[in-house]
Amino acid sequence: MRSLRTIASTLVLWTLYVPLVHAQDLGKGNLDTVAGQASLKNTPLPQLIGNIIKIFIGALGIVFLVLTVYAGFLYLTAQGDEEKVKHAKATLQRGVIGLIIILAAYAIASFVINALTNTVAGSANPT
Repeated sequence: MRSLRTIASTLVLWTLYVPLVHAQDLGKGNLDTVAGQASLKNTPLPQLIGNIIKIFIGALGIVFLVLTVYAGFLYLTAQGDEEKVKHAKATLQRGVIGLIIILAAYAIASFVINALTNTVAGSANPT
């Protein structure tokens, strides 16, 4: 009975969804217009990969911030319990080590992406 209900709901959704998809106008370069507005149209591949890496590393920085706040919360709520204080200090220490690794990764990624971008730009415009 359950599989019959699943099949019926799937068919109903398909009958509602498919006409909506076919009603969209995909002509006249809409994707190029959107890519141009998002400044993705003429971005070189190394620069695009570099931007993705920088976004990922920025997200890791947010994780470090959350980890630091969590370690501070643990330290403040330890109430003199040595195990909780050790756990809070270890969490903060791991967070700082992670931040150092994140900064090193950012520096390496930035250097490599700049080198690739300059190399690609140099080979495209030989002097």
